[in-house]
Amino acid sequence: MRPLWQPSTLDPTQRLTLHHEPEFGSLRIIGLLTTGQAKSRRIRPHFIFELLPLTQARTPPYCVNQLNSIERNNPPRHPVTITHTWSVGDLCEAVRDTFTAVFPDELWLEGEIVGLKDHFSGHVYFDLIEPSTTGNRVDKMSVALWRGRRPSVESILSRADTGPLADGIKVRIRGELTFYAPQGRVQLQMTAIDPHHTLGQLAVDKEKVLRTLSLAGLLEANAALALPAVPLHIGLITSDGSAAYNDFVDEIASSPYPFKISLIHSSVQGADAETDLLTAISVMSEHRVDVIAIVRGGGARTDLMTFDLESVARAVAGSPVPIFSGIGHEIDRSVVDEVAHTAFKTPTACAAALVQRVTTFNQRLTESSRRIVALAMNRHDRATALVSSTARTINDRTRRTLDVTEERLGATKARVQGLARIAVNRETQRIDRIVDLIGALHPDRVLARGFSITRNKDGEIIRGAVAPGSEISSETASSLITSTVTESHLRQTEETND
Repeated sequence: MRPLWQPSTLDPTQRLTLHHEPEFGSLRIIGLLTTGQAKSRRIRPHFIFELLPLTQARTPPYCVNQLNSIERNNPPRHPVTITHTWSVGDLCEAVRDTFTAVFPDELWLEGEIVGLKDHFSGHVYFDLIEPSTTGNRVDKMSVALWRGRRPSVESILSRADTGPLADGIKVRIRGELTFYAPQGRVQLQMTAIDPHHTLGQLAVDKEKVLRTLSLAGLLEANAALALPAVPLHIGLITSDGSAAYNDFVDEIASSPYPFKISLIHSSVQGADAETDLLTAISVMSEHRVDVIAIVRGGGARTDLMTFDLESVARAVAGSPVPIFSGIGHEIDRSVVDEVAHTAFKTPTACAAALVQRVTTFNQRLTESSRRIVALAMNRHDRATALVSSTARTINDRTRRTLDVTEERLGATKARVQGLARIAVNRETQRIDRIVDLIGALHPDRVLARGFSITRNKDGEIIRGAVAPGSEISSETASSLITSTVTESHLRQTEETND
């Protein structure tokens, strides 16, 4: 290696010596030696170099003017007059050679994928960005993954269960930095990827979101909601017609219960997934559903990125309706799983849990009905036994009472009969006396004793005075005497005197 040119009149702090390595066949920057230093050093990527020609010739030597980040605002004290005019081709070739010299080997680059395009040719194009932490500036690097390299990269991702390249994924990729002259741009030609970096970054982002939600008290918010005992009206959020949709609906349909499913279609991955999910959760939360089920099919870890977003997790945690999640990943739990009321591994398991809840209620209802019937029958049997026992007691007591009463009635009857006979005899005797008395007082008996009965002409018995000249008839025991009253006198008696 030999120095091509050593400027001695310029400030040594602003000029570096350019070396040339003949075996490469062309000018190539392989190292820079600062004037006054004894050892060479490699060009670091964050340095910016200006190639200054010393002659009008299109061949070396060149002077390299270092304009690093510290010295950009501190221009050289001895500016160099630029007299050489480059052609576009020469400049592109020089820039390409410079990149080849500065970055002779493949390098690792990390950033976030944006604008990914899967070209029909099989090539993949995207940009890696690194947002600035102090402003709106976004650093960006163009990346190309050629069709020939694509299978090996996809194999790496598949073995790690990372998922395919997609917008929003933070990656660490390896490749060769090149200058693409036809478009005048720097491009990294991707050759490999570190899937563990992506998974690690996803884990870091997830933990950050979980900490934020925990500090906000949202991790248990949805789980604290009361779940209806019979959640028959289900609000389903998933991709319409997907395997997750079919698995969920088939499981529900196979049950004997009258479930009602209200579906809101939503993307579950990709650029539209976040907006779709937020809208679906908001709309479904306003409907009178018993429970909301958010389900998706299986997929790689990066496919679940949407379900690790803080915005989606906050929407789930803040929903007034209990939310079941069936994200479909057997190993990892998403942030949505953590904030949901209940999380399940698959859409089928999610649906089965809802069916099981209704089944459990139905079983409890059946068991309660059985217990009620058994209790009623037991009480009926006890009541029947009590009634029977009471009836027997009453019968026994009644029989004893009847026996005693019958005995008493027999005695009373005998006593009454005796008394009755006595009374009858006594009354018979009294009646006989009355009969005798009545017989003695009969008019015939009276007439037989010499008395007579006198009547007026109307046949009425005369008991008082009769006017003279009145015709009367007197009945005796043996005859009827008709008379005319010539004189009538009142008889003086003690009653009259009184």
